[in-house]
Amino acid sequence: MTSDELPDERALVPYEASRFDARRVLVLAPHPDDEVFGCGGALADLASRGATIDVLLVTDGAAGASDEAGRRAISARRADESRAALVLLGGGAVHEGGLPDRGLGSRANDLEGLVALWLAQAAPDVVFCPSPVETHPDHRAVAYALLAVARRSAQDPAAAALARATVAFFEVSQPFRPNFLVDITPVLERKRKAVLAFASQAAERDYASFVDGLNAFRTMTLPARVAAAEAYAVFPGALLAEPAAVLGALLPVGPRAPMGLRERFGVLFSGRLP
Repeated sequence: MTSDELPDERALVPYEASRFDARRVLVLAPHPDDEVFGCGGALADLASRGATIDVLLVTDGAAGASDEAGRRAISARRADESRAALVLLGGGAVHEGGLPDRGLGSRANDLEGLVALWLAQAAPDVVFCPSPVETHPDHRAVAYALLAVARRSAQDPAAAALARATVAFFEVSQPFRPNFLVDITPVLERKRKAVLAFASQAAERDYASFVDGLNAFRTMTLPARVAAAEAYAVFPGALLAEPAAVLGALLPVGPRAPMGLRERFGVLFSGRLP
C-alpha cells in the first residue's frame, strides 16, 4: 500500500490559510443572506483592502409570501437587510435580480442571462458563487448557470469575462472538499454582526449558530490561533468549461480502496460503489 493509494489529509485539505486578491468582486447570491453566510469574512477582508464589491441578489427571497403585495414587502425587507449587512462588512453595492425564490428551476434561461449580464458588466477579478453540490435547489441552479456561461463561445462577452476571472465556490447548506481556506479571525466580529442584520431570517432559524459552527469546523486543519475560517473551492474561470473536473474536485474522497483492502473488505466496495 502506497501513499498514492491512501493520501494523508494534507494532500486533500489545506493546512495553511490563503487570502483573496482582487480589485473587482462579483458575488452571486441566490437569496439575500447567502453572500454573508457563505463568504462574508472574505468580503470584509477584501473591502478593507479597497476592493469594489457587487452583490447580485438573484432571487427576491420571498418564497414564504402568500400574495403579490406580501412578496414585494418581503423582497424589499430582505434586500434592505443585505444592504445593511454589506455596510457592516465594509461596503459595496447590492443589486436585485428579482427572480422568484425557489423558482429558478423553471427559469434557467432567465437565470443564465442574468448571470451573463453581470459577468460582462462587472468584469470581476473574483466571482463568489454557491457550489454546485449545495442542497438548496436555488443554490445549485445559480452554480449551474455559471457553468453554462462558461461553455459559451470564447467570443461571448460574459464567457470571456468569466475566463479571465477566478471563481470561488462557497458553502452554506452543504460542506465540500475545499482547496482554499481563509482565516477570518480578524473580521469575525464584523461577519457576526452582518449575519445578525438578517433579522427576518433569524426569526425563523438560528442561522448565526449554524454559520459560527461551520466557520469553527473549518479551522480544524489550521493553527490554534485561528478562531474561524471560510472554505472555498477555487478554480480558474476558464476551467468551468469542463464541469466534470470541477464537480470531481468538490466531492469528498470516495471509497476507492487499494487492492489489499478491497480483497479484505470487498463487500464495502462492491456493487454500485466505485
